[in-house]
Amino acid sequence: MSSKTEDPRGSPNLPVGEAINIATRSVHTKLNKLIILRLPLTLPPKADDASNYVQGLLHIAPIYITFESLWRTILDSSETEDGHIRNTQQGCPEPSDAHSTSNAADSKSRPVVSNRIHAVLSSLYIEGLARSDALKRDLMALTGWSTAELTAQFDERAAESPMLSSVLSHIKRSVTARPHVLLAYAWVLYMALFSGGRFIRASLEHVDASSPFWMPFEQESDAELKMPGGFPSSGLKRRGSEMPGERPLGFLRFDTPADGEDLKQLFKARVLALTTGGGAAAEEEAGQPRVTAEEREDVVREAQRIFELMLRVVGELDEICGTEYEYEGAAAT
Repeated sequence: MSSKTEDPRGSPNLPVGEAINIATRSVHTKLNKLIILRLPLTLPPKADDASNYVQGLLHIAPIYITFESLWRTILDSSETEDGHIRNTQQGCPEPSDAHSTSNAADSKSRPVVSNRIHAVLSSLYIEGLARSDALKRDLMALTGWSTAELTAQFDERAAESPMLSSVLSHIKRSVTARPHVLLAYAWVLYMALFSGGRFIRASLEHVDASSPFWMPFEQESDAELKMPGGFPSSGLKRRGSEMPGERPLGFLRFDTPADGEDLKQLFKARVLALTTGGGAAAEEEAGQPRVTAEEREDVVREAQRIFELMLRVVGELDEICGTEYEYEGAAAT
């Protein structure tokens, strides 16, 4: 039985961000420990190149891209409660998804979104938060792949990685059934970058920008290499002496005057305004849309599920990169 402090229902007046933090404290600590223990294995002197970091990004990028794509689809084109299709941008194409096939936004399962929840999600969609484009730019800089080649890599990664594929399917199902749970994905995945992401970025910035570590890779055309865990690495090889102009760390950077701290405070303030003081009926005060108590519970439960899924994603990455064996070997010495 869960402890009282981990009860996702908690007090209805407790800010949802705080409720998520309380409900996920144990699993959050476990996930942070796993990541911190494995981070040195992606950096010199343990690693001569960024291949393990690239493998990590190839697993994480589809998660961000999928939830952000679904979010943008809901804002641009979603079904209202009276059966009409909401389209706020006339002639706007469907946003790109994490990859081109199995997890693309499906018009047959377009979410039904109330005007209130549409307003909630619109308020939280703050310019500068989305990470999809930055992730793609970083990966193309680190690998030398074109946009088309990167899309193919996302397809291949999902096809070869059962846990990642399961996570992407779960995101699509959950958001389609309960669009308000996008709030859980936004809180967990963006706050992770505002806190632990800063530590990871600082660690990577300790690697000199002129180091061969940052030398781009390209796809091997005549051979398929294998990573220690037995998964194909898509034939990563050195591109040569070509170096990126700067460290490709856009995913972990927020281009704001305060290096993302201002964006973090704005995001937290928006979440607080949208998820407190509404009570069971979530009556709007001064035109401010709010989530209901039931929706709030959905959000906290989904946040717990996200952390559980991310633990499994790290486990799958261990197999792909062989880091579980490296870590066990280092711990034994």
